[in-house]
Amino acid sequence: MFRRVLVALDLSPASEALVTGLPGLEEYGVKEIILAHVARPVTYPVSEAIASTDQVRSRLGSLAETLAENGFDVEVTVANGAPSAKLIHEATERGADAIVVGSRGRSRIQEAFVGSVAWDVVRRAPIPVLIQRIEPRRTDPEAALTIRSTGLPSRVLHPTDFSEISERALVRVEAAMDLGVEEVTLLHVYPEKSDEARKEAKVLLDSLGERLERKGTGAKVNTILRAGSPAEEILATGGNDAGTLVIMGTHGRGFLPEMVMGSESRQVVRRATGPVVLVPGAKEAAGDD
Repeated sequence: MFRRVLVALDLSPASEALVTGLPGLEEYGVKEIILAHVARPVTYPVSEAIASTDQVRSRLGSLAETLAENGFDVEVTVANGAPSAKLIHEATERGADAIVVGSRGRSRIQEAFVGSVAWDVVRRAPIPVLIQRIEPRRTDPEAALTIRSTGLPSRVLHPTDFSEISERALVRVEAAMDLGVEEVTLLHVYPEKSDEARKEAKVLLDSLGERLERKGTGAKVNTILRAGSPAEEILATGGNDAGTLVIMGTHGRGFLPEMVMGSESRQVVRRATGPVVLVPGAKEAAGDD
């Protein structure tokens, strides 16, 4: 599914929780990991900035050694600048085929990396972004954080609007099937009270289902048509299951334009219990504005 990924780390508690799940990236097909930390320009003395950078390098170096012992090829990069832009630059310059970030819902704890920086990465990245869910170990939001899913889940949910970007996301679904997922659900959400849209969507959805079944991996393939809110239907169909990986495009011609780049998609990313992969379209991948 992915071979070489950049993992964005800010060394916050949420970021440290993400670290514990990195060995599970092997199940996604990952062989090479780039550990990346980007610090914003600082106003404190240069000597303090150097000391802080040295501490970051030491922490990432220690983590790199642990990952290398798990069989990964590991690189470390520490840079200064605007975090989202710099992370995307590092990922593309170093040949990563995905970026990994952590996500957690709002709580009394201030959100760490998954605030505006992570969202900017999701919106602007020309390569897929894997978002891993991070939560407190207990109902107490002040409790230690943990990653909800380590490794490739056994089920995949693919919301589609049959656009070019959905097709690019479907290719990632097929790659997940090759890695051994047991069940794939194709979901299309159509406008309420539109019988014509439902009939057209059923034909297209059935065709995609047959395509996946022809792969012969043994995975169970489901097709679901729903009317209503895309975000709510995605969450109800599998997004609230820690054992389900949601793979979807970042734009589309149907429900996805508002879905992924607007407030609804933020709700999916923040409320989804399991991991989410967001796949950009050809235009974004080419770096076009």
